[in-house]
Amino acid sequence: MSTTVTTAPITVLANIQDPDDTKNVYYQSGGYRLSRPVLEGAQAKRTFDAIPTVDVSKIFSPDLEVRKAIAAEVGKVCEEVGFFYAANPPVSRDKMDAAMDMVKSFFRLPQEDLLKLHVDNSQGVKGYLPFAFRDGRRCRASYSFGRDYTNPEQHFVQKAPDGTVGLNQWPDETLPAFRTVLYEYYQDVFVFARQMLHIFSLALGLDETDLDDAFRFPLNDITMQYYPVQDPNEQSSIVPHADYGGFTLLYQDDIGGLEVLNANGVWVPAPPHDHAYVVNTGSYMEVLSNGRFPATVHRAFGNPRVDRFSLPFFYNPDPNVMIAPHPKLVKDGDETITPQDVSRRQIKGLMTNRPHHPFFAKLRALGLTDEELTFDLVTQPLATIEEKFGKK
Repeated sequence: MSTTVTTAPITVLANIQDPDDTKNVYYQSGGYRLSRPVLEGAQAKRTFDAIPTVDVSKIFSPDLEVRKAIAAEVGKVCEEVGFFYAANPPVSRDKMDAAMDMVKSFFRLPQEDLLKLHVDNSQGVKGYLPFAFRDGRRCRASYSFGRDYTNPEQHFVQKAPDGTVGLNQWPDETLPAFRTVLYEYYQDVFVFARQMLHIFSLALGLDETDLDDAFRFPLNDITMQYYPVQDPNEQSSIVPHADYGGFTLLYQDDIGGLEVLNANGVWVPAPPHDHAYVVNTGSYMEVLSNGRFPATVHRAFGNPRVDRFSLPFFYNPDPNVMIAPHPKLVKDGDETITPQDVSRRQIKGLMTNRPHHPFFAKLRALGLTDEELTFDLVTQPLATIEEKFGKK
């Protein structure tokens, strides 16, 4: 698929489509504005016009051949589309429903209560991100929580050493059931995601656990999204982009608004399927797969009549690893993809997207080099960082 870099890095919430250019579709990837030509007639390529479905009800089957059969379907749709519906997932429907209800309750809280959880209060940028505005209109608000091994609910993965800074923020006083409900859901989805990683590994022709080392202590999070009623003539609430993570498990409400870009520059709707996840691969998986599973461009709209909510779960590699094509997928003479340093990419992404965040402002004031800027800084007390690098 042909793409063109058209300008310098842009901000995540920029309105990047050129209304006067009907021959190209614009999107963001890696912080840059890219474009893809709209192909019609004889120029049109063979590509997808709908999002396929894979039944994952037997994903935990004790029979390896059953798991391989699921993986074969997953591999085909990841190579041809990059998105698919995971139908009949091994996640409690009651927990899915309870989590979505809690999302809606959260965004109904008074603004003054939400602002107490502002992401600027978290060194890891976890918490409430107020509405982004476009032309005076609200586009989207969000709340995120994720990898934070100071939380007892995550000790089944790892326990943080003493002195680690906590990152997640919770509305315990205003919505006391929130943390319990969201963590009950989180733990189900985490187990599902870990098994999906095995399916991706099989889909690449690897042994089932060959990708595990890259996700030993994954950098995962849930980001609750709230899209208020939107004028149908507006551009998307989330700028068209390709994810840079491992893969995403998206649970949508019944409103819909997600669209996926195909090779001809045509936006293909991905409407909600009852209690199914929309699964897509990100750029880290693209690297691990040596390009076989590309990160596909997508966007999301609000609805012109009712509010829309979504609940994506991002399953990303351990920040302490270097992501490169798996050795078994690289043959002599292959042109391999450039490896990516997860730790440095993650913190630089946070600092770029939140340039006025007080913690990152303090890191900049210390004058740290690119080599010194690593993701583990977000879990260290500022005094420890200043002692190590010299207070200025």
